[in-house]
Amino acid sequence: MQTDTLTKPEVATNGSLRLFCLYADFAAAGRARRIIGRITQLAGKQWQPSTEMWSLVFLAASDSIRKMVNQSAAEADVLIIAVSSLDRREPELVRWLKSLSAGKENRPVAGLLIGLFGDEEQPAGELEWMVKQFMSCAQRMERDFIWHWMGQESMGDSSWLVKHVVKLLDRKLSGSVGQPALSSAVYP
Repeated sequence: MQTDTLTKPEVATNGSLRLFCLYADFAAAGRARRIIGRITQLAGKQWQPSTEMWSLVFLAASDSIRKMVNQSAAEADVLIIAVSSLDRREPELVRWLKSLSAGKENRPVAGLLIGLFGDEEQPAGELEWMVKQFMSCAQRMERDFIWHWMGQESMGDSSWLVKHVVKLLDRKLSGSVGQPALSSAVYP
C-alpha cells in the first residue's frame, strides 16, 4: 500500500537567539517591540528567537522573581533597555545592570546591549550620564553597546541596528562548532 504524505520543508536553524527587554513606560515598550521585530527579521528563519519583556517596575518585585528575571537577562544574547524620559538619573537601573555581570559566564559569546533612550516629548537632561553608565555596564557584562534616540522620526530607520545584529549572529555561529559562516544572502 502506498501513501502520500505532505511534509513541510525543514529549515536548518543555527540555534536560539534570546532577547530580553526592560522598559520604563508604555511608549518605550512599543518602540522596543519594533526593534525586537526588526532583530527577529534580520536573524531570519535560521534562528529560533525567544523574547522576554518586563516593566522596570519589576525591580521592586520579590527576591524570587528578581532572581529569575536577572538570570534571564544575564543569559540573553540581546539585552534591550527602553526609557522614554531621561529627566532624572536612574541609579537603581544602573545597579541592576551592573549586577548582571555575574551571569555572563552562562552566555557563550559576547552579547549586545541596546539602549533606546528618550523621545521628542520628554526631557533628555541625563542622556549623557545614562550613555556613560550603560557603556561601563556593557564592558562588565562583555557586551557590545549601542544606543538610539527613540523619537518618531528616528525609529523608522533601523539601519543603525543591522551591522550590530549581524556581528552578534556571526559571533554566535563562530562560537558553535561545525556551523557554517553567515552568507550575505541571509541578511538584507
